[in-house]
Amino acid sequence: MTGVLTRDGESLTADLVVDAGGRNLPVAELLAGIGAAPDEQRAETGFRYYTRFFRSADGAPGPQAPWPLCHHDSVSVLSAPGDNGTWSVTLVTSGRDQELRALTDADAWQRALKLYPWFAPLGEAEPLTDVQAMGGTESRRLRAGVDGRPLVAGIVPVGDAWATVNPQFGTGMTMGFRHAALLRDAVRAVGLDDPVDLALRFDRVTETFLAPVWDTFALWDRHRLAEIDAEIRGGTYTTADEAWNLQVAVEAVRWMDPEVLRGLAEVACLLATPEEALLKTGLVEKVLALAPGTPRYAEPGPTRRALLSAVQGA
Repeated sequence: MTGVLTRDGESLTADLVVDAGGRNLPVAELLAGIGAAPDEQRAETGFRYYTRFFRSADGAPGPQAPWPLCHHDSVSVLSAPGDNGTWSVTLVTSGRDQELRALTDADAWQRALKLYPWFAPLGEAEPLTDVQAMGGTESRRLRAGVDGRPLVAGIVPVGDAWATVNPQFGTGMTMGFRHAALLRDAVRAVGLDDPVDLALRFDRVTETFLAPVWDTFALWDRHRLAEIDAEIRGGTYTTADEAWNLQVAVEAVRWMDPEVLRGLAEVACLLATPEEALLKTGLVEKVLALAPGTPRYAEPGPTRRALLSAVQGA
C-alpha cells in the first residue's frame, strides 16, 4: 500500500498508511476486494445499551455511584460523568434479551433505574435526552497476516480499527493509545524502508502486549452473555472456567477488603494484569477465603422478575 485515494480522486502518497478510522471504516472490505481480507474473530452476540444523559440545575457535578459499573441479575448499570454538570446512565442488557427492549421507553427506563439504589439518584436530575439505544457493538479483532507473512504491507490498523471490546468497561481509548505507542516503537526500531519487516514487527508486538487483553475481554463477554441467558430462563450459570469463577468471586467480595478493591481497580483501569494485581500479591487466597456464602451480586438491585414488572408498569 503506497497511499490513499480520496473520494474526490486526490492521490495522497505515504510511506505508511495508518488506519485509525475506528470500527466502522470499510478498510477490511476494501482489502478483501484485492484478495487481502484480514482474518477476523468476532463475537456472535454483543450487548445492548440503553442510555440517558442528565444535567444538574447549577452546573455542579452529579452524584456518582461508589463504583461506576455494577452487574446485576441479567442487567448491568453504568454511569459516566461528563463536562459542565452532565452525566450519563446506561442499562446494559444482552443483545438477545427481547423482553427488555421496552427500555427504549423513557418512563419504563426511569422505573427500572429506580430499582438500583446506587444509581437511582443520577436519574432524578433534568434529562437532556430520551433513551438512546445502541447495539452492534460485538467484540471483534483483525489480523492481517497468515503463516508469518502480512497479507498486505504498507498499511497498519491501530486502535478500534484493529480490535474492539464492549464499551461498558471504558478501555477502548486506553488500548488505542497503547497500540499507537507500539506502532511508534516499531517504526523507531525498523524504520519504513522495509514495509514487510515493519508489518511483521508490529503484528508481533501487538499479539504480545495487546492481544491477551482483548482475549480476556472477549472471554468475559462470552461468560457474561451466557450468565444472562441463564438468568433469563430463571436459572444460575455455572462453568468450570477458573478465571471466570475467580473474577466473579473478586467482584462479590470487593467491598469486604480494601486490598481486593484496590487490586480490582488496577485491573479495571488496565494499570495491572490480573496476575500482577491478584496472583502475585497473594490476594487470590484472601478472595477465596471471603467468597463462600457471598451473593453473586454485591450491590443492591432487583431480581429479574421485579425488573420486568417495573418495566411493564405493573
